[in-house]
Amino acid sequence: MAVTSPYSTRFKVIASAVLAVAISLFVVAFLTLSENKDQGLSADNAEVVDALIPAANTQVPQQSSVGIDLAPGWDGVLQINGVEIPEDELVVTPQTGLIMFTPGDGKTVEQFETGRNCVVAVIWRIQDGRGTADRQVPWCFQVV
Repeated sequence: MAVTSPYSTRFKVIASAVLAVAISLFVVAFLTLSENKDQGLSADNAEVVDALIPAANTQVPQQSSVGIDLAPGWDGVLQINGVEIPEDELVVTPQTGLIMFTPGDGKTVEQFETGRNCVVAVIWRIQDGRGTADRQVPWCFQVV
């Protein structure tokens, strides 16, 4: 007695094609994110920095947020176009290592200048504290 499949050959071919496309898209997305993560980072900083926001050399609107996503156990501050942002203007989420700044009225930076803007994240291990072995993570982006 022959066992018949409840699925047609046409369904199996289409399902296989969809699965192959999905796997291909996943691989492309993974490789793209890996390339963006390491873009412009030294080997030491690539181990500590999960993401630069916005990514280096991207275009963003004037009121975009900027920041850095750090590995657990790290803290830092942001300097934008040579001006350090006071800690009370930063949004810091220690649980995730996210340090963000959004320009606005009355803030140190009210809006980004059109064109090239640069950020330096000064980062340090929380256990060491600031100043003992600070690292700098620089990157720039374009404001349109």
